[in-house]
Amino acid sequence: MSDVRSILIEGRAGPEQTLSYLHLPFEVPSGVTRIEVAYSYSDSIGSDPQLTGGNTVDLGLFDPRGVDFPGAGFRGWSGSARSSAFVAQDSATPSYMPGPIQPGTWHILLGLYKVAQRGCDYRVNITFGVDETAANVDFPPMLSLDDTPQPEKRSANGWYRGDLHCHTVNSDGDSTPDEIIAHAESLGFNYLAITDHNVLSHQIAMRQSKTPLMLVPGMEVTTYRGHWNVWGEGGWIDFRILSEDRMQQAVNTALERGYFISCNHPKPFGPDWEFPAVQGFHCIEVWNGPWQVFNPTALAYWEDRLRRGERHVAVGGSDTHFLKREHHAKLGQPTTWIYCPGDPSPAALINALRTGHAFVTEAPDGPQIHLKASDAMMGDAIQRPPDGQLDVTAHVMNANGATLQLIGASGCVFSDCVAGDDWQAEPTLQVGDTPYVRAQLVSTDGSVRALTNPIYLDATSETAAVA
Repeated sequence: MSDVRSILIEGRAGPEQTLSYLHLPFEVPSGVTRIEVAYSYSDSIGSDPQLTGGNTVDLGLFDPRGVDFPGAGFRGWSGSARSSAFVAQDSATPSYMPGPIQPGTWHILLGLYKVAQRGCDYRVNITFGVDETAANVDFPPMLSLDDTPQPEKRSANGWYRGDLHCHTVNSDGDSTPDEIIAHAESLGFNYLAITDHNVLSHQIAMRQSKTPLMLVPGMEVTTYRGHWNVWGEGGWIDFRILSEDRMQQAVNTALERGYFISCNHPKPFGPDWEFPAVQGFHCIEVWNGPWQVFNPTALAYWEDRLRRGERHVAVGGSDTHFLKREHHAKLGQPTTWIYCPGDPSPAALINALRTGHAFVTEAPDGPQIHLKASDAMMGDAIQRPPDGQLDVTAHVMNANGATLQLIGASGCVFSDCVAGDDWQAEPTLQVGDTPYVRAQLVSTDGSVRALTNPIYLDATSETAAVA
């Protein structure tokens, strides 16, 4: 490989540009097979939202297919996790997409996450390379949402456990997809979704993985005004969102492409979800990482919408980033269990999650809680009984000493101490003024240990399942 040309781009951003993006164009001549980018900036501090007083600048790259929203030419995003990156025809820095190096106008993307009052001076070095032996290539294939029934993976009771939200070296994690997958196997998972920030490059490695796990393709759309997961195979979704209208446009795009989508961790330092009027999310991540870390705020966010009559599936995700050092966010804490009758597949699991047939628990071997009303289970909708009296069954496992709470729109409507590791309560509830009933298990210090999706109550005369 020999250098063809180097380009230096320098500039300055002011504090008024905080939480915005800069697009720096540069020209790539014919024959280039590798682009290397290195950048630096003044008064650098970490990306933790609680750190202030300095600058945090994120890095991304677009090729000539287009930089304007929704960014057809997206080639990668490393946030502030790396000071350099490269793309070549057959390889790339994790979080960047290998493939054709097209001649024309490319763009460096700088995300101005934090800009101090004194401003931010930035410097970007771009180096081109040529490999005479490089063959023309296309973009590599990625993991699909497999809908092939897999009878060999069928569970006897129809329940499957896994993690819907974690990260690898393809964004700001410390482990490869294969390392995350291997750890998930050791925890007894049935499925796993890796949702790296704003990129799809992890799905290249996932497609090649040899694992008994059912792998679900996903991505976390990580904006400066709220995060959301997409699960499916609808391609890249643009995260450069500065307004409510643009957020709604991006959500609509994800829906049109068939994604199942979640509003993630709406809680302090989540970051806060700034656009509550945006519609279209199928679910809300009510439990992210250890329960004590602001998750009561996320639960309250979901419950406020339940009381309005909205029906969003409750999910959990560990948001794991680190396997190689101690960190409070650990894979499978929490774990989301999904009920999927018949022969499972990644697509079947996501379709089952759409129905709300799921509960969240503190760990892969944590308490289990199954809520039913006659033949209806959590996630289903039934006719509200004319007399307002609803018989329910709550079957609880692995939670001796915890408190079972049944919750309606007005709060707790039933409470009892769990007496054993295979225990059941069969109360009759007054439900005349609530649009739902859900269940949760609470420890002696008030922390939630498991929670279910609701059974919804319709005023109509027909029983329906939540779509």
